[in-house]
Amino acid sequence: MALSAKQKWWIIGVETAFFVALAVWVLVRFDRIFEPGALLVATIIIIVGDVVTALMMERFAPTRITIEPGEAAGQIGRAVADFSSNGEGRVLLRGERWRACSGSPASITAGTKIRVVSRTGLVLHVETLD
Repeated sequence: MALSAKQKWWIIGVETAFFVALAVWVLVRFDRIFEPGALLVATIIIIVGDVVTALMMERFAPTRITIEPGEAAGQIGRAVADFSSNGEGRVLLRGERWRACSGSPASITAGTKIRVVSRTGLVLHVETLD
């Protein structure tokens, strides 16, 4: 089961709120709300909870796509929206949205099939597929 980015952020947000509530409860329960040691313990509870949640999410709902630097070239995708006049836009490749740029002056419209030429960081360099 793959979760969307929005669902992952909701899970992390709810989990963080839970651990904040747990930390506050611990501080109130032991009557140590404003002591530095107790605040440190509460902060550690929150951080450990966030790390555990992130590890569990990566185990059970990992990112669906990984593209190595040399692997991107030649893959086929579709433009998600019209590219701007400077050749920048977004493409859908293997179920994931990527920032993309086109070196050709021809505009790429939404739904146009594209081929990945190369990748620089998180930006794909694309051309239209004839």
